[in-house]
Amino acid sequence: MNSYLLNGKRMKTRDEAYDHISEVMQFPEYFGRNLDALYDLLTERSANVILKNADVMLNALGGYGCEMLKCFCDAAENNRNFTLKVK
Repeated sequence: MNSYLLNGKRMKTRDEAYDHISEVMQFPEYFGRNLDALYDLLTERSANVILKNADVMLNALGGYGCEMLKCFCDAAENNRNFTLKVK
């Protein structure tokens, strides 16, 4: 199982968030850069994800940041091979 460290300080806009997630998690080029596409890829993976500085992301992205975090949480709930730790 691969481990990935995401940094909320690098996720202050939607574009920055998707760029950072795609880069760190090595998503394919066809990644759709929206919450549905993010969920699909997360539920297909076997991974341990640590999201540090989540508060920075949430403050910067507001409601969208909450939806993005929920997407990660939903993926962890629905994929027994995917874990999320928020710091």
